[in-house]
Amino acid sequence: MTAIPRLSTSHIRSASSRGYYLAVSFFIMQATGFFGVIDRIKYGEWSEKSGDIFTQSLNTLQILVSIFLFWVGYNRAKRLSLGATLLLVVVAYLFMSVFWSVDPQTSLRRSVIYFFFVLGVIGIANTLSGDEYLELLRKLVFLSAIASLVFLIISPNAVLMSDGPLRGVFAHKNVFGQVMAAGVLASLHGIRVSGRQRSCVAMIILFLGLTLAAKSSTSLITIFVFCAVEILLASSGRYSIIVMTIVSVPALLIILLSPDVILDFLGKDATLTGRTDLWYFVNLCIGQRPLLGWGFDAFWSQTNPAANEISSNLGWSVPQAHNGLLELLLEVGAIGTSLFAIVFARNVWIAMRCLRTPAKELGKTLLLCCGGILLVGISEEVLVDPSQISVGLLFVMGLTGERALRAGARQQGFRPIAQRLRSASAREPTL
Repeated sequence: MTAIPRLSTSHIRSASSRGYYLAVSFFIMQATGFFGVIDRIKYGEWSEKSGDIFTQSLNTLQILVSIFLFWVGYNRAKRLSLGATLLLVVVAYLFMSVFWSVDPQTSLRRSVIYFFFVLGVIGIANTLSGDEYLELLRKLVFLSAIASLVFLIISPNAVLMSDGPLRGVFAHKNVFGQVMAAGVLASLHGIRVSGRQRSCVAMIILFLGLTLAAKSSTSLITIFVFCAVEILLASSGRYSIIVMTIVSVPALLIILLSPDVILDFLGKDATLTGRTDLWYFVNLCIGQRPLLGWGFDAFWSQTNPAANEISSNLGWSVPQAHNGLLELLLEVGAIGTSLFAIVFARNVWIAMRCLRTPAKELGKTLLLCCGGILLVGISEEVLVDPSQISVGLLFVMGLTGERALRAGARQQGFRPIAQRLRSASAREPTL
């Protein structure tokens, strides 16, 4: 009898070249604005700054890299998964919003950026396993942390906000904080699957310290929640549990029992003063265009009288709704918000299914990612901005989780055939 090949239950390992990993690294770094510090040092920074040749060259290269990643991934998978198709449907709706947008040019430009971002994400998910992607992401976040510390020494003005907090190599301290939170999530995953406990714990401590320096309260709370939940989920690795307990539990108790202590330290107001007033005006504007919204990334344009009126009434320049759900409803309406909600809910469903398969560690990390997005969405926009590292993290992990489930289903389908062949072999007479 011909031997039946053994089907592996582990994550699919990629045979990608070093050049491909460099392309993925550039895609992630450029999407999150890693190279912005070079632009600030070379060309300076001021209000209403337009794109320069350095930024334009990086954006062009990003488009080419996105196409390359998609091409490699599609050649590997030979198909578009349901999750990838849903993402492209979302992008199609963003392009459609140009027709009713209050700033069609901005909506079109942002839709093009989102389209190539989704192409790159699909390509990465079709080529790398979830473990490979998270390992690479952890290293890139560590690189950004080290680069931020280096620039803090050689050019502090380039990595500090005007009011003092650390923003690192990124455009804003909140972006920096979200990147550090993503690094913590990837490090927690690494503790579970790679066995590199000491290096991952050291990175978590570094990322936590830099988030404190950034005074990004939302990211800091997200990190503590990640660590606290990880303690509950952990089933092995006593050393990592002890370290995370020492770091996480006391801080989490402070947040829960006396949040004013940590918020005062971070310069925040627990009553969200200003945002509640903002949300009142935002809800009024949502009511004017409830189904379709004002156009993708168009409402806060300076050419929109409604946005200017909100800023005038509040006495400060408002860049966004400072709430994930309200920002979605404002930009893409109830229809577009429903599409994003379907993608998000499907990723939660995929994560829950992965928990019952060999890909359970990926499922845990994907669930934590979804929880982190919900936390960030309380006070910041989510899902609509591809420069947020959590967006790429959610999309890639959702697609890799879907791929892992599909591979597991194929494996289950082969088992009955293998059993029948083994039974037939046992019934054959021996000579």
